[in-house]
Amino acid sequence: MASGSTQADPGDGGPLGGVAECEQLDPIDAAVTPSRRVLVTGASGFIAGHLLPRLASRGHRVRAMWRGREGPARTSAPGIDWVEGDVTRPDTLGRATFECDVIVHLAGCSAAEPGSSLEQVNVAGTRNLLVAGLDAGVQRIVYVSALGACPTAGPYFRSRFQAEDAVMSSGIEHVILRPAVVYGPSDHFVTSILALLRKLPVFPMLGDGTFRLQPIAVEDLVDALTQSVERPDVEGGLYEVAGPDRISFTSIVRTVGEVADLRRPILPLPDGVASPVTRLARSAGFATPFTREQLDVLRWGSVLSGEDNPLRSVFRVKPLPFRDALEDYLSSGPEGPTGGSRSGGAT
Repeated sequence: MASGSTQADPGDGGPLGGVAECEQLDPIDAAVTPSRRVLVTGASGFIAGHLLPRLASRGHRVRAMWRGREGPARTSAPGIDWVEGDVTRPDTLGRATFECDVIVHLAGCSAAEPGSSLEQVNVAGTRNLLVAGLDAGVQRIVYVSALGACPTAGPYFRSRFQAEDAVMSSGIEHVILRPAVVYGPSDHFVTSILALLRKLPVFPMLGDGTFRLQPIAVEDLVDALTQSVERPDVEGGLYEVAGPDRISFTSIVRTVGEVADLRRPILPLPDGVASPVTRLARSAGFATPFTREQLDVLRWGSVLSGEDNPLRSVFRVKPLPFRDALEDYLSSGPEGPTGGSRSGGAT
C-alpha cells in the first residue's frame, strides 16, 4: 500500500520539507491511451466540474451520475452522458454502471444530511456502487477518500476509512486517493472564506485557527485522477496527495484576503461561543462559511502523514503553491470561470 506523508514543519507558509521543484508529468499520449467508458459519481460537484471535461478531452467516453440537481459540472461539460442515480438507492445504479470500464467515485458527504447519514452515504453507498460495478463487469474503481481517513477518528473519517476497506475488499481493481482540502474555481473552501470577507468588517474565526492544512489545487488532483484512470502501474495503491504548502488556517484566510484585496482583522471565537454564534447566524439567514463539523474535519485531516507526497513521486505532478494558484483562479473572477460555489455532495 503506497502512502504519502510529511517531514518536519519548515514554518508557517513555507513549502513542505522535501517537496523540491520537479517537472510536470509528460502528458500521456492520448493516441496510445485506450479509450474507456468512465462513470463519474458526484457529478454535480466541484471536483467533477473539472474532471469531466478533462476525461472527455482525452477521448474517454464519460458518463456522469447525478441526483437530478443542477451544478457547475452540468453546464461546463457539454456532450457528457448524464444519468440520474443515487448511491443510497441500489435500484438506480444498474443503468449508471452498465458497460462501464472504470468508476471514479466522488460522491460523498462530510456531515449528515436530512434523511441520510455518513454511514448511509459514504459506507453503504460505496458498497452499493461496488455491487453494481461487479455486476456490470467494471474493471477498476478510483475512490476519492480524504486525507485523515482512520478507523479511530471522528465519524466522517471513520466512514471514509470503512469505504476504503470496502473498495479494497471488493475484488475490483482499485486506486484510492486521499486528497487534502481541495480548492479552485467553484469550490466551497475559498469561496466561503471570500463570502465572509466581503460581508463583514472582521473575519470571525471559529477557534484559534492555528491548525495546519496542505490545500491541493483542483487541477493537480484532476491530474492524479486522470492518471488513476489511465495508468496500469498505479493499481492497488492508496495515495495521500496534497499541495506543497503547509500553512495555518489563519494564514490561509489572510492570504485569501490579500489576493482578493479584502484584508480584514481576524476575530478568534473560543469554541464555547463559536457554535452558538454559528447557529444564531444561520437562524437569521446569514450564511456562515464553515459548520462546526466541517471545521472539525479540517482540523483532523490537516497535513500528509509522512515524508513523501505521491503527487510528485508517483504522479509526477509539480504541486501548485497556494498563493500562485489562488491568484490565477481569482483573476478569472471572484468565483472562477464557472461561477457559484458548490462542494461535492452525495450522489
